[in-house]
Amino acid sequence: MTSLSLTSAKAQAPGIVGIDHVGINVPDMDQAIKFFHDMFGFTPVTKLGPFPMDKDWKTKFHIHENADQVELVMMRAGDGSNIELFAYKPNVGSQEQPFRDDISATHFSLYTSDLAGTKSFLESQGVKFLSDVLSGAGDTEGEKWVYFETPWGATIELNSYPSGKGYEKNHPKIKLWSPKDQATSVSLTTETLGSDQLDDLAKNHFKIWNDHDKAARLNGMSAVYTEDVAFFDDKEASVGYEGMNNFIEHLLSANKEFKFTLAKISANHNVVRLYWNFGPASKPSLISGMDLIIVENGKVRSLSAFLDHLPTAKSK
Repeated sequence: MTSLSLTSAKAQAPGIVGIDHVGINVPDMDQAIKFFHDMFGFTPVTKLGPFPMDKDWKTKFHIHENADQVELVMMRAGDGSNIELFAYKPNVGSQEQPFRDDISATHFSLYTSDLAGTKSFLESQGVKFLSDVLSGAGDTEGEKWVYFETPWGATIELNSYPSGKGYEKNHPKIKLWSPKDQATSVSLTTETLGSDQLDDLAKNHFKIWNDHDKAARLNGMSAVYTEDVAFFDDKEASVGYEGMNNFIEHLLSANKEFKFTLAKISANHNVVRLYWNFGPASKPSLISGMDLIIVENGKVRSLSAFLDHLPTAKSK
């Protein structure tokens, strides 16, 4: 991308942190809330109205004079900005979608850690897609995206770049927002993982970490971990399958007869403490530790490994 030459502004607005929300007009509020909730898990949090709009307000904000009321609902949309839905009554505005080259025509994009899986699910629910999956090049190398249509005809994008984008190779001073920035944040949830879910998590997690076949391990990761899974131990940090798979390969190659076994597991909502032992059959608890795991939509999104006990020279 050609470098943009920006002269220093004499003054810029203080206090700006980032984008709080994007707004979208919808023809039917209940329909829109149900769509965003059922398809993506977004949750309505606040509501205003319906309330009337006076003539001066409608003139100032370029609203049709025969529109009477407006209702606003703000939805929590994962870890991105919030989405604000507007429904006007009566709905007297244009019912035609704007052309993409119209002034102020807009769209927003939803980041997914599993583009193929998200697309497949939406298609199974009857969602209409407007394009095939597209792949970036140059500055956007590593990014894939696709466009779909809401039931009322608005265009929304899905995009994904689990290993980053091409422009990052040049080590720019300023980077675009990335979901990797949120990799260790805790997703808000009101549901605690049940005992059956914890049993399955431990079983599937250890199945990956005890598999000495690197290719098979990599192929199986998508069933257990999000595509942008963040992995940390005291010396390593990675995002995505490849980094974690390389770490496991090195660990198992150096300890060919060792195996991970479960000591205990517990959860507080979607944050899991998984205590493990690691050792050969003759001393299965030779090494012990704990994985702090954050689960999102049934998959491990973040994994921080803590080593509790290493063997002494005598125990070896």
